[in-house]
Amino acid sequence: MDKKVSVIIPCWNYAHYLKECVDSVRGQTYKNIEIIVVSDGSPDNCVEVCKELGVTCLEKINGGLSSARNHGIKHCTGDYIMCLDADDKLVPGAIEEHVKLMEDDMTIAQCALMQFGTSHNIHIPQGATYERLLYGNTVFCNAMFSKVAWEKSRCGFDEHPTMRLGLEDYLFWLDLLNQGCKVNTSDFIGLRYRQHANNMTSKTTHPNWPIILAYMRTIHTELKAK
Repeated sequence: MDKKVSVIIPCWNYAHYLKECVDSVRGQTYKNIEIIVVSDGSPDNCVEVCKELGVTCLEKINGGLSSARNHGIKHCTGDYIMCLDADDKLVPGAIEEHVKLMEDDMTIAQCALMQFGTSHNIHIPQGATYERLLYGNTVFCNAMFSKVAWEKSRCGFDEHPTMRLGLEDYLFWLDLLNQGCKVNTSDFIGLRYRQHANNMTSKTTHPNWPIILAYMRTIHTELKAK
C-alpha cells in the first residue's frame, strides 16, 4: 500500500498565495496525500481562504515557522512529511519522485528546485552528510522525511526564540543526520521556490546570520558554517 504523505503548509500573512500552493499539491501524480495548512496567528484571511479551498486549517497563536511546522506534524496522519512554504509551489510529479527516494524511515529525500519571481535559477541537490552540513546547508526546505524520524529527533523543528529568525530547517537536518538519517537526492525539479521582497530569508535570516549560527553551535559544537 502506498505510504501516506502529509504536506504541512505554515501560513502567516501569505493567504494570497495559498490557492496556488494548495492547487499545486492537489495536482500531484501521487494521490495518497493529506494537506494541512497551519495558520500561525495569521492576521490575514488565511482561515477563510482554507474554507473556500476545502482544506484542513489548524489555527494557533503565532509562534514562528518551527512552531507551526511542529503543530501540523503533531496532528498529521501521514507516514512521510513534506513541509511546504505557503508562497511556494510543487511541480506535478514532485511528491511521487520524493517517495521513490524514501528507502526507510531514516531517509531524507530531496529533489532540485527552480526559483521564480524576482530571480530565476535552478538549484541541483549537492552531497548531504552530517560532516558536509557542518560547513553549510545543502538540504532544501521541502525535503521529505518520515514522521518516525521527526518523533525520534531532538525536538522536531527547534522552537527557541532565536530560531524564529531563520535556518530552522538547517538545524533540523543537522539533528536528523546526527541521529543516523541519510539523504537521497534526485535532479528532478520538484519545487518552484518563489523569490520576492518579503522572503523571510532576506528580511530576517540574512541580517541575523551570526546570531542564529551562534545558537546552533550550542547544539552542534563542531559547526563550521559562516
